[in-house]
Amino acid sequence: KKNFMILLPFLLGLLFGALAAFVGIQKGYKAAPFTLTGLFAGLVLGSFPVAASELKKGENAKSKAVHIVAFLLCLFIAAGLGIITALTDFQLKEPLNNRVWWMYLFIVLAGIIAAFACVIPGISGSMSMMVIGMYYPVLDSYIGKDAIWHSEDKTFIITGIVLGVLLAIGILIGLVLSSKIMKKLLSSYRVSTFYGILGLIIGSVISMFVNSTIYPLYPTIQTWDYITGSVLGVVAFGITFFLTLPKKVQEIKE
Repeated sequence: KKNFMILLPFLLGLLFGALAAFVGIQKGYKAAPFTLTGLFAGLVLGSFPVAASELKKGENAKSKAVHIVAFLLCLFIAAGLGIITALTDFQLKEPLNNRVWWMYLFIVLAGIIAAFACVIPGISGSMSMMVIGMYYPVLDSYIGKDAIWHSEDKTFIITGIVLGVLLAIGILIGLVLSSKIMKKLLSSYRVSTFYGILGLIIGSVISMFVNSTIYPLYPTIQTWDYITGSVLGVVAFGITFFLTLPKKVQEIKE
């Protein structure tokens, strides 16, 4: 109990900090979508040294082939998710608000995907949620004028809470599974795993710029937004790249 009371202020700080970040991202994306996308892309690409520091040439043709397959498979998966949602105009806000039955299953899957993304260097759970089109529908359900708390329908509020709980369950499942799987992959197939991580990093950046959330907005994005996003992307890349140079990565390992 004593330890809990000591940790309570920190936990509350993390909670309010996360809520503030969510609100900031929500409002910021609506005002300048390319700026935020460029910033996040720069941060992701800047983590390249984390994966690159572990890359090695294959000792034989078989190991080289495995490395290439791992890279291309992860690249196509990460990039394909965003491209498919963009081309098919995959929107989840209406099914989520209408409480379509399969959304209760999909939101658990979204939580699992977000948790897996959190354990991969350079990729975040929020970014993966954005790519599959779940980030803003979920965020809008709990924050802002369209939040469930403003509804007079008690059933709508209760089902909204259930969806939030299911998302949390998916995240917990994903964290447990991803930690075990990554531990196994890194211990048995370390180099190939980092080739795969590199593919995920590059593919995720592609998906950040081509997904159902931002793709329809391109015709309406203003010039200043493109310029600001490009500049912030370069700055973010430079800062993150410097902080994750192979030398520093090695120091962290030691």
